[in-house]
Order: sequence, then C-alpha cells, then structure tokens
Amino acid sequence: MSIETVDLVWSLMRDGELYSPADLANTLGQATDTIVRILEFLARYKFIERMTRRELIFRKTPTGPSPEEAVRILSMLRADAAQENRSYLLGSFP
Repeated sequence: MSIETVDLVWSLMRDGELYSPADLANTLGQATDTIVRILEFLARYKFIERMTRRELIFRKTPTGPSPEEAVRILSMLRADAAQENRSYLLGSFP
C-alpha cells in the first residue's frame, strides 16, 4: 500500500457519499482486499468513517485534511523539530 494509492482512494470518495470496498475496487481496478486494507487504514486515522457494523460501508469524514495534506503537515513539523534540535545543539536559540 503506497501513499499514492491511499490518496487515490481518498480522492475518489466524494463528501457525503457512501462507498463499499467493491465499489472502489471496481472503479480503480484494484483487488478488493487491497481496498479494504486502505479503507481500514483511513478509518483508523479518522480520514473516513465506517457507517454500519454489518457491512463495510464508508464515507469521508466531513472535517479533516486529506492524507496527502496530513503527510505534508507532519513533514513540516518534523523539519521544524529537526531545525530546533540543530539550533539547540549548536547553542543558537531562535
């Protein structure tokens, strides 16, 4: 599972619409089990939500960043933390 595939699944989903793994797998030409793993990942981190207990039906979480945006934010935070650590080690404080 790559970030590109995760982002592709997330981007395909429209706000407020419901999706099954089979719907997304057919649209993307991917195996259903691959899509299920991606949907479970997205649900675990609250990018999407599971709508029923009996069936695997999902929708996008109305508020929240895309996975791509989340990766960008985390990368920026990581770079900022690394810069602060370098400044601290060199004795120059911002």
